[in-house]
Formats: sequence, structure tokens, C-alpha cells
Amino acid sequence: MGIGSLEIQEKNLDKLFDTISKLDEDEIKSHLAKYLCIQASGYLENVIKELVAKYHDGTCTKSTANFVSDKLKNFTNIGEDKLKNLLKSFNSEWETQFTSKVSYKYLSSLSSIISQRNQIAHGYANRSNISYTSMVQYYNDLKEIVKILKIIIDKKNK
Repeated sequence: MGIGSLEIQEKNLDKLFDTISKLDEDEIKSHLAKYLCIQASGYLENVIKELVAKYHDGTCTKSTANFVSDKLKNFTNIGEDKLKNLLKSFNSEWETQFTSKVSYKYLSSLSSIISQRNQIAHGYANRSNISYTSMVQYYNDLKEIVKILKIIIDKKNK
């Protein structure tokens, strides 16, 4: 997956949100919100992997690139602490910039996505209280986090 693929993934998610918004039944929207939650979480995982891969492309040895790729392969459930720790492990300035640019609201939405994702993915979808309306807000906030990450994890900022 490349950066172009991420744009396609985001456009597909946007389109899916739009399609679901046109449904009349709230119960069906609620069930589909669970699917959207899983997709949004996966989108962030893909963004992180691709931004880091693009950043290191051509700037490190093949073995280092393989090591980084291997470490990120199973990088999931990306909550606030996990994300900040990852940024800091690459460059402490990345974590500092992220902390200064990201709002509490965005981080709260990220936390909600991950919390709901874990309930849904581990067989407790019936305990999930996520609604389509809240998922729309969480996803919009997630896209703002992605914008911040794209600015921070950029070769131009080396």
C-alpha cells in the first residue's frame, strides 16, 4: 500500500459514510457504525505504516528498513500513548510536535474508536454503544490527526 492507496482508502471510507448517512433506519446505521469503526482503526494503522515507510525510503539501509517494517507489521490498537511512544521512538521532536498540535477532542475520539474497536473485534459488539452520529465525529477527528501526522512525519522536516 502506498500513499496513493491511503487516499483511495480515505475516499472509500468517506463514500461509505455518505452512503450510510442516507439510510433511514437508525438501528441499521448503528450496526454499520461498528463496521465503520473497524475500518477507521485500520485506516490509521495503514497511515502510520505508510508515512514511516515513505519517510525512511531511500534514507536508511535495507536491513534498517526491513526492521522498521517488521516492527510496524503488527502495530495495531493505536491509542494516544501508543502513538506518542511510536513518534518518540523515531524522533522525540515528532512526539513534541504532535502533542502541541493535537487537541484533546481529537485524542478523545481516537480513544473512543480504539475502545469500541476492541469490543467489536473481540466478540462484544453487543456491548458497543457506538452510534453512526458519534462515529461520524470520531472519523472526522481521526482525519485531523492524520493531517497532523502527515505534516510531522515528512522528509522535509528532517
